[in-house]
This record gives sequence, C-alpha cells and structure tokens, in this order.
Amino acid sequence: MKNRKMLLQVLLFIALVFSLILPASVLNMTSVMAQGQVTPMVAAGYSYTVGLKSDGTVVAVGYTGDVGGWTDIVQVAAAWLHTVGLKSNGTVVAVGDNSYGQCDVGGWTDIVQVAAGDLHTVGVKADGTVLAVGRKDYGQCDVGGWTDIIQVAAGGVHTVGVKTGGTVVAVGFNGVGQCDVGGWTGITGVDADQDHTVGLKFDGTVVAVGSNGSRQCDVGGWTDIVQVAAGGEHTVGLKSDGTVLAVGSKFHGECDVGGWTDIVQVATGVYHTVGLKFDGTVLAVGSNYYGECNLSDWNLVLALPPSQRFLTISSTAGGSVTTPGEGTFTHDEGTVVDLVAELEAGYHFVNWTGDVDTIANVNAAQTTITMEDYYAITANFELEEGLCSLTISSTAGGSVTAPGEGTFIHAASTAVDLIAQPEEGYRFVNWTGDVGTIADVNAAATNITMDDNYSITAEFVSVKAGDVGIKAGDWIKVEYKITGWPAGEPYPEWLKLEFLSVEGTSATVRVTMRMSDGTEQSDTVPVDLAAGGGEAFGLSGFVISANLTTGDSVYMTGYGDVAIEGETTRTYAGARRTVVYASISQYGVQLTYYWDKLTGVMVEAATTYTDITATAKATETNMWEATTMRMPSWPWVIVAVAAVVALGIFFVQRKRVARAKKTLN
Repeated sequence: MKNRKMLLQVLLFIALVFSLILPASVLNMTSVMAQGQVTPMVAAGYSYTVGLKSDGTVVAVGYTGDVGGWTDIVQVAAAWLHTVGLKSNGTVVAVGDNSYGQCDVGGWTDIVQVAAGDLHTVGVKADGTVLAVGRKDYGQCDVGGWTDIIQVAAGGVHTVGVKTGGTVVAVGFNGVGQCDVGGWTGITGVDADQDHTVGLKFDGTVVAVGSNGSRQCDVGGWTDIVQVAAGGEHTVGLKSDGTVLAVGSKFHGECDVGGWTDIVQVATGVYHTVGLKFDGTVLAVGSNYYGECNLSDWNLVLALPPSQRFLTISSTAGGSVTTPGEGTFTHDEGTVVDLVAELEAGYHFVNWTGDVDTIANVNAAQTTITMEDYYAITANFELEEGLCSLTISSTAGGSVTAPGEGTFIHAASTAVDLIAQPEEGYRFVNWTGDVGTIADVNAAATNITMDDNYSITAEFVSVKAGDVGIKAGDWIKVEYKITGWPAGEPYPEWLKLEFLSVEGTSATVRVTMRMSDGTEQSDTVPVDLAAGGGEAFGLSGFVISANLTTGDSVYMTGYGDVAIEGETTRTYAGARRTVVYASISQYGVQLTYYWDKLTGVMVEAATTYTDITATAKATETNMWEATTMRMPSWPWVIVAVAAVVALGIFFVQRKRVARAKKTLN
C-alpha cells in the first residue's frame, strides 16, 4: 500500500500515463493541474526529447518533427522518428515519419492515453478498448480484441497492455521473450523498448522480460519504485524519494543518474535518459549527437500566481499522511495547513523532514505548516523495537506464495517460511538480497530467520527445450524397491545426488548410497549432462535436457539415441509434475525412465534383468516444493536419478572387488 500511495503522489503531480491505478476517465481528469494548468511531462525518442509544458504547449530538441504549433496537449509520446500528442478533448495529433501510417491518428476520439513504438502508434480509449495504426507485420497492432485496458506501452515491434486487474497482455514480435508477460500480476504500469519490457508492481518492485545482454532486465532488487522507463538497452526507475536508479548499457552515459534528486518523472530514449524535476526544470544524460540533451534552459512549469504555493507531501514505509493526504497541493500564501500522520501496526512516528522551517512541531504526528514558499515534506516512521521488516519480491517467471510478496512485519528471531513457485517454462534459481539467515538460498522452499530488516528476491529463469534444467545446489533423493537380489548381499536402500557445480553441460555430482547393512558409500564424479550423465559409475540417463517432448531424442551413453515416447503428469517428491518417458530394451535388460520435464532429472525408473526387478521413485528434493501428502514408504518411493540397477550393482561389485583383493593379499 505504501508504494501505491507514493505512486498516486507522482500521478497527481505529473499525470504519468504509465501508471494506471486510476481508471482511465479519472486519469483524464487528473491530468489537469490546479489553476487550469496541464501537468508537465517529458518523453524521449530515438534522437530527440519532447517536453509538455503546463500551459498545454510542447517543446522539442534533437532530430524531431515540428511540434511548436501544438496546443491543448495533455500527454506526449515519442518514438523512433515520430511524436504523438493527446489533446484534452480526447483527440490525437502526430508528426514525423509516416512511412507505415503511424501518424494516421486524425480520426481518433475519446482517447485517454497514447504510446508510440518504432513504427506504430497505440491509443487507449475511455472504455478500455485499444486502437493501433502503423507497421503490422509482426502483429504489433493486433489489439482490436483487447478490453479493460488502462495503459499501453509500445516497443520496437511489440505492444503491451495493463488490464484493470493488474494482469498484462502483449502482442507482436517475441524473439527474445519481450512478450512473455502472461504470468505478471499486480502490475500498475509498463514500459517497453525494442527488445525488453518492464513492469511496475503495486508494491513498488519491478519485473522485466526480454533481452538482457546489457543487464537491462536486472531489476529484481529494486524497491520503492513509482515509475519505470525502458530505453534501448537500459532501464530506469524513479523512486518515491525522487532519486533515480538505472541498469543496462552505460556506453553513452545513459545510466549516469546516480546524483539526480527531486525527480518526478523519467523518460528514456535509445541512448539517453531524461528526468523532470519538481521545479519544472529538466535533466538529461547520454548521447547528445543530435542535441537531444540540450535541455538546460527548459522549465515546463509556468509560474503560479504570486499568492499560490505548492506543498508536496510523502511518507516512508510504516504509515501515511491522512490530512491533507499525500501528493501535491496548491495553497494561498500564508495558509496554515493541518498535518496528520497515521501509523501502521508495528510502527511509530519519528518526525517530519524536508522543508520543515514553518512546521509548528516537527516531532508531532499532528501539527501544522504555514505556506510561505514551495515546500516538500516527508512523514517518517520506524518499526517498534523488537520488530523486523521483511520485503519480498520476485523476478519474471514465478512468484513467492508464502508468505507472499510485499513487506511483512515479524518479531525478531522469528523463522519465516519461504516458498517460491515457478511458472510453467521457468525454474527457481535462488534467493538474492539479504540472504545471510536464509537456511538454503538454493531451495525454493526454505526459511529465513528475522534478525534484522531484510529485503530478498526470488530469482527465476526461463528454461527452453534443450537447456540444462538443473543448477548448482540442487539435490534429489531416491529410494529403491528391489526383488530377486542375491541372498546375503547388501542391497541399496536409497540414493542421493547433489549437484555441486554446473557449468554449461558439465556438472560435478556427489553420489551417496545407503546400503541395507547400514553402510553408506559416497563418490564425487564429473558428468556430461548433454550425454545423459555420460558413463560415470553407470549413471547414464539420470539427467537429460529440459523441456523435451514427444519425439525428441536424447543421447544416453551405452544406449545411443533414445526417443521420448510420451508425456504425462504424476506425483513425485510430494508434488504433481509433468514428466516425459522412454523405454529401452537391450542385452536382456528392460528399462523404463521418467524424467521431470522442467528440470530434466529422472524421477522414476524401473528395470528388469534376469531375476532382479528394481523400481525407484523420487521422494525428496529441493528442486520443487511438496504440495501433496507424503504416501507410505512403498510402493510410493523415491526418484531414481541413475540407471537404478547399474548404480546398485556398481557399489556391490566394488565391495566384492575389495574383498577379493583382501583375500589375495
């Protein structure tokens, strides 16, 4: 809730069409400031910058079309070589390159927000439907069926829309996953560029998908964000305190925003970044080849009448300002304004900071401020002694289902259960952030001990067909059911495989087997995942490539190419899993394998050789969270992650060899 309130603060001052917790009709009304002035904003194109002034006129610098005659504008959007303006009556104007008809917006009416892609233009109507013109060859204009849309963003050749419930839809080119937003929830705003898409969540965290070659999608640790912007190969986030974060390419200096303060809106071009300050002045960094950063003389806020003063109010986590509220307010000079800060459970009020010279009592939650100038103030809250905050977020591809995502308050020393749930086609990687007291950072199901205020992120990664689906730190345990074993010989009871390191298709695996006589044997072996585990100790086929499907072929040492016969769903290690399977019959041995589709790990195996029958099933792993009740030990036992008989026979034969050597000696 805190970041949502902060987002409203920014909306009221700059009318960012990027964030749309407000309905479209309300947004259209709030885009006009007090005194009949339009809320100023900036937009950045490929090689130019556009500014909307508070009187509804527009200025621009760089390689751009002529916007000097525009009036009555309430929002602007910039793209590759064309600029779009939304007028207060809901009509739209556009100038610049029109090679694909991207400027053919003259007939649009009842529009509440516009977005500009490289060669297409998109508009949201007041009823939540969407229009699009321009280049269509990748389906980027296929928005005719969209409904309940509150905001759109246009990338190079894709289009993204936020729905009223916080879910996201996308159409167009998806060559690097920039349209993989179907699992996003709790989204308030999105932005897009050529190859990546960024989403702002209700809790102030950020998600991103698409190309990450310059690390432009590394936003998983961001918190307290109120607006995001996607550039060519960089991403920018505006924090509620007016500072700015940036990740991605720094080649042109486009990420040099670390010293910016008092920013109320940001915009990104391909190689430059622009920030609008509270006082209406504008900052810019990055490429200035066409003069797109020559903004030092801009001031987009026209002066208020001499007697008018701005008061901007915000708060930190732990409470809110209920009187007069949070946002930007206009008062006559000399007005005494009541201030009331209210606490959330577990917090106490500390003080007011900022322009506090005329606040009657900076240490009181209920006080007044006298309006003698333009003021910005913040109500500060802190946790009560003995309590700790835990802020949880996730990257694209999954979510944290326990305890959820957001900020939670716990007593010190409390152990909090954590469960990260990947979406289909993704796998959990690890926990990042303040992970010092997390029991197992590589486990999707683990816990964290609250010794301080912590912020953690669940990291997920896309797993495509042919990828290696396991990672360092993964482990799986299997139990055996064996009949026909030679009398008097110890037989294997369970097997555990721990993946100590994974680099490309090479892994180092610790294999531990417990025998029926109570002894345990362990070896650390290198394996080739591309060859089903190679032939180390007979472990052929215990891991294959991830996301294979019926008809795909996997090479297994000793057996050659084996075809996947089918796909089904079964319960392994306490959870329903999608698995693929294959059967092999060779040299009198009949083998049937089941592999977990997402990770490629074998979860069941059965073999028959002469009088010996062995079965194995997965019962424990840290690769997914158990969601079903554990069944009795047999027949529902553990996952084989090896050629079952081969492993058992290997260890028994090794004991026989050792005994023979001892006898000979």
